[in-house]
Formats: sequence, C-alpha cells, structure tokens
Amino acid sequence: VRRKRSIRLGHFHLGADIASSKPRDGLSREQELAVDRLQGARSCLIVGTVEPRKGHAQTIDAFELLWTSGAQVKLVLVGKPGWMTDPMAQRIREHMENGKRLFWFERASDELLQRLYTVCTVLLVPSEGEGFGLPLIEASRHGMPILCRDLPVFREVAGGHASYFSGHAATDLAAAIQDWLKLHKNGTVPSSKSMSWMDWEQSAERLLDVALRDQWDGAWTPGTCFWF
Repeated sequence: VRRKRSIRLGHFHLGADIASSKPRDGLSREQELAVDRLQGARSCLIVGTVEPRKGHAQTIDAFELLWTSGAQVKLVLVGKPGWMTDPMAQRIREHMENGKRLFWFERASDELLQRLYTVCTVLLVPSEGEGFGLPLIEASRHGMPILCRDLPVFREVAGGHASYFSGHAATDLAAAIQDWLKLHKNGTVPSSKSMSWMDWEQSAERLLDVALRDQWDGAWTPGTCFWF
C-alpha cells in the first residue's frame, strides 16, 4: 500500500537546566566532607548510571595504572548501579582507594551534582555507546572541560569544544588522561564554554516543531495541543 504522505524525519537536542530546577535533598554531611576533599585536587568526573556500556571497567583499570605510576588524580563517579553491574559495584565499594582517590555518589541530588561540576577538573565520558550525552551539555553550562571517547554523537554535540580519546585498553585511557592533564596544566585544552546548547524549554519547543509543526504543514501554533 502506497502512503498518501511521506514519512518525515526530524531530530531535537536534549536540554540542560539544572540551575532552574528545585534542588533535591541537598548534601549530607558525608557528601560535604567528600566535596571538601576534592577542592583544589585534580579529578575526573563521570556522570551516568553504572552499566557495562558506560566504560567504568576500563576507567577503573586505567586509574589503577595512573595511581600505581604516582599520578595525583582522583576519580569521581555519579550514578546509580544499573543492570549487570553487581561485580562492578562490589569492586568500587571494596576498592582500597574508595573514599581516598575514588569517590562514588550513588544517589546524588541536583545540588550535589552542580557542586561536583564546579569543583572537579574535567568531565570524563568513556561511554562506548550513547544516544546523546547529556552530561556534555551540563558540563558546558558550568564551563567544565570535557574529555570523551571519540564517538560520532559526541562529535556532533561537542565538536571542537572537547578533547577526545580512542581505544578500549586501560593503557589507552591512562595515556589519554595523562596527556590531557599536561595540556590542562599548560592551559591548552579546548574550552567547552562556547558549546551550543538548549535549556529544556527550548528543547521542548524543538520537539514540538519536529512532532507537530512539520507534520501539520504549519497549522500548529504555540498553545495548540493535538491528541493522537
């Protein structure tokens, strides 16, 4: 059966607007102390559910190499344990560096996440597969540099406003972090501050454009709702 109207395809970028949301739960005393220990230290922040595709295994292997070599850098994880992660969760919780050079905030409030975006040195995004990569936008809003895996979607979102690494071995990531820290010390890493991003209101407007305005040949106007 031939369609009367062709299928139209579109896309929209996710928004980021933590600052305008109502902070949830604040910070516990323990979290406050952990943030204090991160002040002034070199640290890599990973934001996202702990699951196999997010690259936590390679990351921890890489940091163990860095710590063994004497590198003074901390690893900060924000995200709940996901599926197929019991061994990884146990590894993190029982790690000899947990609470020293390794910090895992399993349930972070918006307020805590904002604090970490301001005190940590770089957003590290080792994910092996993503649909978008919202932490990149959140980092940009806080002026935080970004080091991420060289994925097409990250190139689309961050472009020349981030640093990239390749390889799936611990040595690959450890070398990339060491190189990035040297460039950061010299002030030559890409800045994320001028990255293009939307807040959630703008993102919702774009979604409406894609889902309604384009499909209804211009008949949609703001304030109009369609039910399917």
